[in-house]
Amino acid sequence: MFRSLRWKVALGLALPIFVSFLGYSILHYYREKTVLLENIERSAGELGELVRGGLRHAMINNDREMLQNALVDIGNQQNILRIAIFNGNAQLKMTAQPDDFQPGITLTSPGCVECHQPDGVVQKNSIILDTVDFKGTILRSSTPIFNEQACHQCHAPSEKILGVIIIDYSLVGSTTHVYSDMLIDLVYSSIFTLLFAILLYLIANNLIVKRVELLRGPLEQYALGDLSVRIPLNASHDEIDDLIMTFNSTAEKLEEELKIKEMMTDARYGVVLDERHRLASELHSSTAQILGYVRNKAFAVRLLIEQNKLTDAVTELRQLDEAAGVVFADLRQAILDLKTNIKKGQDIGLILIEYVINFERYSELPTEVIISGDMERIQLPAGSDVHILRIVQEALANVRKHAGATSAVVTLQVHEQKILTVTIHDNGTGFDPAEDSSDRKPHYGLDSMRERADAIGASFEVHSEKGLGTQVIVRLPLAGKGES
Repeated sequence: MFRSLRWKVALGLALPIFVSFLGYSILHYYREKTVLLENIERSAGELGELVRGGLRHAMINNDREMLQNALVDIGNQQNILRIAIFNGNAQLKMTAQPDDFQPGITLTSPGCVECHQPDGVVQKNSIILDTVDFKGTILRSSTPIFNEQACHQCHAPSEKILGVIIIDYSLVGSTTHVYSDMLIDLVYSSIFTLLFAILLYLIANNLIVKRVELLRGPLEQYALGDLSVRIPLNASHDEIDDLIMTFNSTAEKLEEELKIKEMMTDARYGVVLDERHRLASELHSSTAQILGYVRNKAFAVRLLIEQNKLTDAVTELRQLDEAAGVVFADLRQAILDLKTNIKKGQDIGLILIEYVINFERYSELPTEVIISGDMERIQLPAGSDVHILRIVQEALANVRKHAGATSAVVTLQVHEQKILTVTIHDNGTGFDPAEDSSDRKPHYGLDSMRERADAIGASFEVHSEKGLGTQVIVRLPLAGKGES
């Protein structure tokens, strides 16, 4: 589940922002609370100064009754729990509510020890307390009574502080409303933070997650081999759209390459079928007929031997040997043609030289290859070298079978106009092309060569005269290396 991009966006983007804003809101709440309490303590100190000023006249005149009444009046004020006057030794001198200080307190008592060091030095003049006898939080303020000039008649001038005025304030009423407002602000801030995090998540989800999820289906189809799939583009043209455009472009190129490969496969399959058809035609027109001739001759020889006509039988056997030789030559050339092929990167000139050497050995027909021009600087169109090889093979097969020639020449010439001319020439009996084309007999060899030349965009010509041999000429346009 957590591998999902939605969870990663939620946990990696929205959640940290939510926690950050929420933490900031909580810190702000406690900061405001601290500032509020500091302001209350400051206000309590200022109020203590006012109380000391109000009691100053009674304390200077040592009017205890007036001082007591003033303490009672102050103690009856709202939010003031108690008020008392202590001397420098922490002894209770006067209070509006004596029972609140029973038993007596010392500098180490709760509520005093927090503001005094062990040696009695005052660290702070106000403190917030949670007491047992009063349900709620109180603020205790300590206002020092300084030894003024007017006090020296009753106190030694060496005493700097004569005592303190202790006032306890109730913070229940004064802080409850403020705390409530601050808590409401915290809740609203949390809600706003949550809504902001959700909004941010929805924006990221719509702009990124959903668009990335749209890629899943097409990519799965693409992985299954469906190269026709395309991903729709958005109108924003951002980085994701650039990625989609790259994917669509790659898919289009691969689809085109696949179609080309399928066409090449079909072409190869067609070539194989054509080759099988050619071999079948040759076997039917030559080998099968000759084998039938051999069979008839063998039957005739057997009859002549039975009739004791040995001279005639020997004549038939000579004819039978010649027929077997023809069949053997045809089969050897067929095997040579099938075994000879061109691998990618091989030079057509070297392949033809090697083939002609083997052909000359099997057929006992002197044949040579002449190469004219710079073959290294040309680039044959893809697949054309195989067709040229097959045309040469078919032409030489016709020379061996039908021309009655004593030699043959295969010429490869590269012209400045970037045209490759392949010529197969023999010194045989030749024929009249006009008469040969009017007899309406099938010419599988010539038709096969012409079809192969057409397949590679080459021209095909046959020139022949009776008694002057035959020329088969193929002209193929070329491209230099680096050109298309």
